[in-house]
Amino acid sequence: MLPPLHRLKHAVDVTLVQQRGRSWRHPLCILLSKQGNTEASRFAFVASKRVGKAVVRNRVKRLMREAVRLHLGDIQPGWDCVWIARPQLSQASFAEVETAVLHLLAQAKLLSVTVRTEE
Repeated sequence: MLPPLHRLKHAVDVTLVQQRGRSWRHPLCILLSKQGNTEASRFAFVASKRVGKAVVRNRVKRLMREAVRLHLGDIQPGWDCVWIARPQLSQASFAEVETAVLHLLAQAKLLSVTVRTEE
């Protein structure tokens, strides 16, 4: 679970990121990010009903959350990010999700260090 400092909790903040943030796409998920006004980067995770039923949506969000949590130290501070799951994510393994997350963070230039991913 993400520490409370790194959670994007309010719907207003999520909507702001969705409206004013930049987006990067991967076959498994989408990253929306916007410069925030806090010292720590904050994250929200979204899975629509197109992804699957409640159990599947919760699993998908847990996978994305864990992939982000493992690399919190590598992510630049001060960003608000919204992760949106795509339907293909429900069949993906954790390794594939982690690779997708790192790929999108690298594309968005949000990684403070170069993280090596195995492909």
